[in-house]
Amino acid sequence: MAESEETPAGGFRCPPRSGDDIAALGAAVSEGEGAHLLRVARALGSDTSARVTRLERELDDPDPGARSRAAIALGDLNNRNAIAVLRGLLESDDPDAWELGVIGLRQSRERPGWLCLESVARAQIPALGGGDPGPKLAASTRLLMMGRTKTMDRLFRAADGHSRSIPAGAAIAFINAALASIDEREREVMELRLGVRDGRALTPEVVAETLGTDEDLVRSLESDAWVRIQSPRSYQAINGNGA
Repeated sequence: MAESEETPAGGFRCPPRSGDDIAALGAAVSEGEGAHLLRVARALGSDTSARVTRLERELDDPDPGARSRAAIALGDLNNRNAIAVLRGLLESDDPDAWELGVIGLRQSRERPGWLCLESVARAQIPALGGGDPGPKLAASTRLLMMGRTKTMDRLFRAADGHSRSIPAGAAIAFINAALASIDEREREVMELRLGVRDGRALTPEVVAETLGTDEDLVRSLESDAWVRIQSPRSYQAINGNGA
């Protein structure tokens, strides 16, 4: 029997296309792949923008847990507008907002979030070197709340005055603030290890001899101090001397 126009050689009969199907196919083909992808991207962008707006409102929720979840969700979006919201929190005058900004930016797994965090960290250096105690305290606290950044590492290295980009005064101000935020035994060890007292950085062995204690304990206290300084902390933990 002769095969009909609807029946391929393999014997499978294709269902006839409706006029709507053919019209939709024609529209997709005529739109072109690039235009189709652009349309989809715009639709997704609109959804993301709406979500950023909703999460920004949730940052004002009375429940601290809800605020933290909103900040984390903003960081997860890895979106330019979301990062701008988080940066605004970190640059505000409200320490509670700083904490939310840090939570969100550290949640981001993409380069823009970390670059934003580092940018805000660098921006604190002028205030650290200034004479006004208010901005100096705010700058050091922001940096400590962020936890370890490249800027923090550079500040610790710049105390000897050899840095061309960070004034020694700014570095020393930050180091003093960092050591003030840890407990007394850790601070005593770190002052000697970093040479804060007289400019001479001592080895763990000499620190142990100076303090009349065990070298292993000195190393343990130093390790604990670095972990505390380099870990993100709340405003209360920093200004309560690690309590």
